[in-house]
Amino acid sequence: MGRIGPLMPNNDSTQTTVDEILNVDEEDSEDESDIFEKPWLLEIDNVPDANRIVGRDDHITFLAKNLRKMRTNSVPDNVLEWGETGTGKTLVARHVCERLEAATAGTDSPIVTAYINPDPISTYTSTFRKIAEQVNAKAENPLDVPYQGLSAEHYRDQKLWPVVQREFSGGLVVIIDEIDKHGEVNEVLYTLSRSQSKDDVDFPVLTIGISNDIEFKGEIESRVQSTLQPEHRTFTPYEEDQLIAILENRRDAFYDGVLDDEVIPTTAELAAEEHGDARRAVRLFRNAGEIADEEGDDIVTANHVLEADELVEVELFMEMVKGTPLSGKLLLFALTRLDRNNPEKEWFRTSEIHEVYQTVARDVEVEPKGYNRALELLNKHVTTGVLESKKKEGGDQGKFRSYSLQGDVESTRTGLINSTPELQTLMGW
Repeated sequence: MGRIGPLMPNNDSTQTTVDEILNVDEEDSEDESDIFEKPWLLEIDNVPDANRIVGRDDHITFLAKNLRKMRTNSVPDNVLEWGETGTGKTLVARHVCERLEAATAGTDSPIVTAYINPDPISTYTSTFRKIAEQVNAKAENPLDVPYQGLSAEHYRDQKLWPVVQREFSGGLVVIIDEIDKHGEVNEVLYTLSRSQSKDDVDFPVLTIGISNDIEFKGEIESRVQSTLQPEHRTFTPYEEDQLIAILENRRDAFYDGVLDDEVIPTTAELAAEEHGDARRAVRLFRNAGEIADEEGDDIVTANHVLEADELVEVELFMEMVKGTPLSGKLLLFALTRLDRNNPEKEWFRTSEIHEVYQTVARDVEVEPKGYNRALELLNKHVTTGVLESKKKEGGDQGKFRSYSLQGDVESTRTGLINSTPELQTLMGW
């Protein structure tokens, strides 16, 4: 992903045209960047080799030994991984599962894995459709999986279990990331944990659930806990020296000699301040290089890292509101407007936010939602960590709820504008 920021109009007659930007000479097509040699090493979804993974040996060993039971007729444990963002939970799960697939490929009992990252509109049915899609994508003789028209039970019975039985008799491992954001995750976990009795399958089905919200443990229903019987694994934040090692292991994403000596320590220090978030560290590392590349600099410096730090805030916020309905974004924009206009205040009542939201909605020619729907949308932002809320006694006015932005107001505004065409029109961009 390149630098994030609103596209401002440029009326200069010498403005570069779109065709000129998109045109690539053959001699330039193979080596466009003077900064990046292997940029894919800095992609957030990249699963690195074991020798690039730092400080998670115990978790890797535990999960590998647990999954090995699928190959020895032992009973593996379902696993729930807990910890802050960027502490290696997804990395460990995907790395070990990739190695499991590779180790069993070509054997009499190959094992298949699926990775699900729910969004706000994920349902019980759509989750099993996605699992069936991924399993069939890895099959030699896949079945067609329709996007709609089948129930969850039919996706399993007609499109999932027959393929696993025929081509992956060693079993299925399902990784469900950010389980706390899935509205029907209890039903999904319950069904997967009872697949042998509920759906009469005769191969192991293992679930690895991942969450950044350790308090979500209390929201997993007792009937699910009883059948899932998970092994809980807690991931602690990376320390600064570990972040330095993580970045050093990705140094070869850049050409030799383009990184100033202070780049990696500065990046690690900034990420360590944000609960040791390795994803943030890698984003900063990548964005700093992109800034240097775009500015035509030959060396990536600590100043590029500091500039990238502001952009990462916007990028992370845009990910948090991805999939949020327009009204939810307009409510957040209304709150940023209140925050800007009232620098002495930190908390704003639902009624205040809803009043400004109505104005913003009409400005972008959208019919505003009612108070109760607005309250529901604001509370969803609390769930995702964008907002914080509290109840307060209001004297004669009774109880009321107030909200406060968790992130920087300007980063929030920029992220909202960049991700919302209606707001771009409103702001004249």
